[in-house]
Amino acid sequence: MLIPYSELRKTCSNRISMLETQGHEILGLQEKLDQIPDSYDALLEFGNSIIDVPMRGDFPYHEPNHLEEIREERPLNREDEATLYINEMEIRDKIYGGVYGKMLGCILGKPLEMGWTLKDIRSYLEGVDAWPLRDFVPAYSPSQVSPVRRDCMESTKGFVTHVQADDDLNYMVLGLKVLEQYGAAFRTQDMASLWKENIPYGWNWGPEHTRYCLLTNLWWNHYNSLPVGKEWDQFVALFNDGEELIGAMIRGDSFGLVNPGRMALAADMAWRDGRLTHAKTGLYAEMWVAASLAAAFHEQDPVKVVQAGINQLPRHSRYAACMREALEWSIEEKDWHKVYDRIDQKWGYLGFNGTFNESCSVVNSLVHGVDSYGHVDFEKIICTQVMQGWDCDSAGATAGCLAGVMAGYRNIPDKWLKPVNDTFYTTVAGEKETRISAFAERMYQMSRIVRASVPKDAVRERSVQGDTQNFTVKA
Repeated sequence: MLIPYSELRKTCSNRISMLETQGHEILGLQEKLDQIPDSYDALLEFGNSIIDVPMRGDFPYHEPNHLEEIREERPLNREDEATLYINEMEIRDKIYGGVYGKMLGCILGKPLEMGWTLKDIRSYLEGVDAWPLRDFVPAYSPSQVSPVRRDCMESTKGFVTHVQADDDLNYMVLGLKVLEQYGAAFRTQDMASLWKENIPYGWNWGPEHTRYCLLTNLWWNHYNSLPVGKEWDQFVALFNDGEELIGAMIRGDSFGLVNPGRMALAADMAWRDGRLTHAKTGLYAEMWVAASLAAAFHEQDPVKVVQAGINQLPRHSRYAACMREALEWSIEEKDWHKVYDRIDQKWGYLGFNGTFNESCSVVNSLVHGVDSYGHVDFEKIICTQVMQGWDCDSAGATAGCLAGVMAGYRNIPDKWLKPVNDTFYTTVAGEKETRISAFAERMYQMSRIVRASVPKDAVRERSVQGDTQNFTVKA
């Protein structure tokens, strides 16, 4: 079925607005679009014409998409600075914590993944005496404005017996699979091939879905090959009005988990994945997640974890400025509600899938999820994250993964681990693994391969080998 002309026009119009936000010169573009006849060839020509639009001279930010330029724009061109030794058993524990944490944070937020705000969620939970949230979300509340997602009953309190399939978790599986099949030097083309071969139609959304369709239809039929080099710029930009949404941010976990203490390498891998669908803010967000996770192996202080991720971003980008501001607010305010109010006031208009507000909310959860003694409260972090609303399962998964690495698997309370029965499901084709512990072990073994395959002098790493025995999964 062909896409209606009206949808293509709407996408082009939205992209013009996005280009204005990114600092591009858009004068006359909307008028030109309005004059184009209903013709696929004409609209395709216009879509290609707005890929390389010049920047305004007064735009105060510099936001490159290419990796070498991003590296040059990092603060002091910083590389990794792992400051603590960590033995092999602790690395394994933290990888397990990250895997379980992402899955638990995901299903905790999944029933509320309807774009609700904190006010909406609070009203719902107060109606069933579940505010503040400290357990899985109740399936019903007498004060609900609308029902929670009925396709997510298996992720609600009293019904949880496993981790329900979700696109966020699919991407973590694919992140591991690309490393298993292609190694640490995988290319964007390799990830694109895995998408074509393994993601069922209808199991991705936003720019992920439009790029998936482009891969399997228009681009492939026209060129009979995957994009190479700068063709990715054209591939990402064509009819894409969501390149700065949260979709790449949710895919960075695997690259951080396999790179303990190697923030630059984690960010580089995330860049190779993210450039398949996103640019600028959307691309940087995935790099921040991966680099922050890599730092979380060595740092217990969430402020340092967040800052380590920021250090891998172009320092004069809007996203880096946003994250610095969120970190300052979270440090200043002792109450996460007050930080949320500031985030909502400045970035809340972006709503569901907005990268700025979602990323800021993760910073808020992390900073306010550690007590005065430096102890990471896994439960508080994932619950605070979900209570803030918007894209509850995606942001919950990201915060859960970071919290799980910081806390370690051993410090995730049994009340969260036992209900899922060490079981998860995925819709990634050919992926038959259902035990969370077995998947986490694959992630750990891949981290060993990555660390062995990348020369130690390529990053500043100070990990030491240790005992890998005596590691058991809680029943």
